[in-house]
Amino acid sequence: MKKRTAGLLLLTFILFASPHSQGQERFFNPGELYDASMELYYKGRCEEAIQGFSKIVQSAPASKLVSYSQYMIGLCHLKMGKYEEAVQQLELYLKTYPEADRVREAEKGIQDARQQLKEKPLGPPVSEPGRKSLHAGKRVKRRICVQVSNFEGKSLEELEKRVKELKNAGVNTILFRVFQNKGDRLYKFVAPRHEEGVYFKTEYAPVVDDILGSVAEIVHRNGLEIFAWITTRYANYGFEGPPEYRCRSYNFETKKMEVARGFNLFHPEVLKRLEGLFRDLGRNPVDGILFQDDLILKHNEDFGTEANKAFLKEFGYKPHPDLFYIHPYRSESGKYFVKGYTDRFMSWANWKNRWLMDVAKQLMEAARESNPNLQFAINLYFEAVINDSKGMVWFSQSLSEALEKDFDYYAIMAYHRQAMKDLKIDLKEAIDLMGKATEKAVEAVGDPSRVLMKVWILDWKKSEVLPKQEMEEILTAILNRGEVSLAFVPHVDRSPIDSLKEKWVSSK
Repeated sequence: MKKRTAGLLLLTFILFASPHSQGQERFFNPGELYDASMELYYKGRCEEAIQGFSKIVQSAPASKLVSYSQYMIGLCHLKMGKYEEAVQQLELYLKTYPEADRVREAEKGIQDARQQLKEKPLGPPVSEPGRKSLHAGKRVKRRICVQVSNFEGKSLEELEKRVKELKNAGVNTILFRVFQNKGDRLYKFVAPRHEEGVYFKTEYAPVVDDILGSVAEIVHRNGLEIFAWITTRYANYGFEGPPEYRCRSYNFETKKMEVARGFNLFHPEVLKRLEGLFRDLGRNPVDGILFQDDLILKHNEDFGTEANKAFLKEFGYKPHPDLFYIHPYRSESGKYFVKGYTDRFMSWANWKNRWLMDVAKQLMEAARESNPNLQFAINLYFEAVINDSKGMVWFSQSLSEALEKDFDYYAIMAYHRQAMKDLKIDLKEAIDLMGKATEKAVEAVGDPSRVLMKVWILDWKKSEVLPKQEMEEILTAILNRGEVSLAFVPHVDRSPIDSLKEKWVSSK
């Protein structure tokens, strides 16, 4: 962390240097300056961030980052409470870049700024901690969910009986798995035609059984709502395609690139296929879509040809392991780790994060072509909420960037037993950590209902239902931070949620 901070200070000094200092000007790099400016924005140093974004607009007219920088100038003014300037800059963005990626966000920013101007009281400006977030005006339903990997029922009649029981337990939303991986358990009430694929009609993947419409009808008939839970990068069910459709990762042991699991989300044909899949999913009678947690890229993914070309175009150099990793080493367990990451790696990770969120927006728009009223939730690792840097390093994921795409719900995977295992901490520390993650998410998002805290209800090793007292403790830690939405993961017939109903009801 000290190295990254020092790198940011050095980068800020170099890139914000006077244009008359010709010896330093040759270091100007739009991509690195954009990332440094974004970090300043997230730290609340908006005046300094505006300087960086403005320099990109003025000095790098050919860069794709110019439109993003113009948008961020407006967002900086909005964050500072300078609403007239925000409207001016965001309207300039819409006029100059009418087909750009963040048109909807800019329109929403203008709407929020104008509303603030109407409500602006006489006297000194509101301090930063008390100011509404950009997205605070959006209100959604508070959801109590179960995430369904499987139902034990062998028929739709038995399924309906379970749905009724869930409603009586206080559940109002089903997160229903609409994909099937090879080797995973099948729903017992389906007539499978393929080992892997999806549970709705489409030409972009094998159809295991077209049962989503029937399940949605049962859920709605009983007064609940349903979100289709689907993968993105790992949605290559039965469709391998040519090697260039696959992600590429760096193998620290062999020091070579190799084909990795999942799609190459930089390839136009892959994106076209996913768009078709989401468009067809949107034709089903669902209330929303949940993005699976595979919309990530690990620290050694993606070194594919298309990704390298896109990064080179923006940053002026190709991604390469020698530029990114500090002292890779093999641990006693045989796994490879690195002792640190360079500033150039952080630029690459930030860039991958932006790309993934742009893909998410692209897929949301495709689904909304079929149903404009769809709501969307995205799975986020709790590390991406607790610490932007860790989330970025490990997953190319951050809550701050996800907020720019204005999802309806931010599903934080508050799996405390997993945290105990991975971080080698005790139960109390893990529960406190999930409470902290809830607090930070609510603060960032604004409306607690839009924060969907996901609680794992099984022992991580034995797959036994957790003790009721432990469940009460984790719920208390989460709900003390606000009336957030909840999701119990995974759904099992012996789930204890019916005995925990008072926890979220009493928090209202």
